[in-house]
Amino acid sequence: MFLSATESRNRPLIEAAFALHQAGRLSPDTYVVDRDAVDHNAAALAAAGAAHGVELWFVIKQIGRNPLLSRTIARHLPRAAAIDVHEADTLDAAGVALGNVGHLVQIPVRDLPRVLARRPRAVTVYDLENLRAVAAESARQGRVQDVLLRMAGDPSSTYPGQEGGFAPDDVAAVHRAAAGMTGVRIAGVTGFPCLLFGPDGTPEPTPTLRQVLAAADTLRSLGVPDVLVDLPSGSSVATIAELAAWGATHAEPGHALTGTTPQHAHDLTLPEVPAMVYLTEIAQHCGADRPRVFGGGFYPRGQVRSALVRTATGDLHTGVLPGPAENIDYYRTLDPRREDAARIHVGDPVIMAFRTQVFVTRSRLAVVSGLRDGRPRIDGVFDALGRPLDEAAVAACAEVAR
Repeated sequence: MFLSATESRNRPLIEAAFALHQAGRLSPDTYVVDRDAVDHNAAALAAAGAAHGVELWFVIKQIGRNPLLSRTIARHLPRAAAIDVHEADTLDAAGVALGNVGHLVQIPVRDLPRVLARRPRAVTVYDLENLRAVAAESARQGRVQDVLLRMAGDPSSTYPGQEGGFAPDDVAAVHRAAAGMTGVRIAGVTGFPCLLFGPDGTPEPTPTLRQVLAAADTLRSLGVPDVLVDLPSGSSVATIAELAAWGATHAEPGHALTGTTPQHAHDLTLPEVPAMVYLTEIAQHCGADRPRVFGGGFYPRGQVRSALVRTATGDLHTGVLPGPAENIDYYRTLDPRREDAARIHVGDPVIMAFRTQVFVTRSRLAVVSGLRDGRPRIDGVFDALGRPLDEAAVAACAEVAR
């Protein structure tokens, strides 16, 4: 999905991944992330947010809850949105302040004491029981926690497994109920996804966004001051002005940090630079013209379509056959032209670039830097949940923390 854009805009990343593989320093099934490009993208997002009055809480799950990248991003965007309690723990351990916790996954009751003790800017709740639980623990800690009401997504734009939340007609009653709870304040509303991209990469508002805006209007009519309107999904430099025009006070950039929103696959002039590739290698042949690569990192919705193979006789582009979502991705099959298949051999490195969620894979993630200087270095190798796998990763995290 992003291979052509990366070849055009960040060829040094591709060359570094190939070179580090051929030097034996990176293994197949490794996402390779250009930390300097991520730093550039975070700075561009911060500037756009400041220009339009939209505070940005960054999202890190799609690049493996990585502590080194989290700290790099936090130099520009100080707070993060944690999608679940495990991510909140990882971000806190990395020294990153919490913006929104509980969206997309509610905070388990047993974990509320430590999460609320970290004083997140907001906690998102889906129902009255979770609201009461947050209120009780916040009151026990002697504080008042700002809460966002999660609007139930419109069925036409809600992903399976992400259902739940309040209807706009519930907002007034929930606000009245919260008035009797000493530990919370209804501060605003959110929903997901509020923005999706069309087939040509054009950002389009969803019906869910309209429900969020209606709920915000209700809170204003009830006298809630400075209603916080969080409009996550599709947040990028190119969409922040549009989000602000709809009334967003907050947004949650994720894929924009690596230049991998669908818009970035179509428009090569956007400020964010592609910053991530997937490195694998030829594992076996399945028939005369069906080479297979090692898998482990193929997210089912990744839309991987093409690959770049470095052979002994030069680079070649090839298609990638679809992988059924119900299968474990031990391998993935390439679809080269028949005349190219004989050039491909076991051990040849392969680069792809597609939409991913690293935290749900079994891949490794290598953070690299120095590409623009022609001196690529590995700052660290991590597992898919952000745990350092080498001493360099530990040292780099400590250096950024200082």
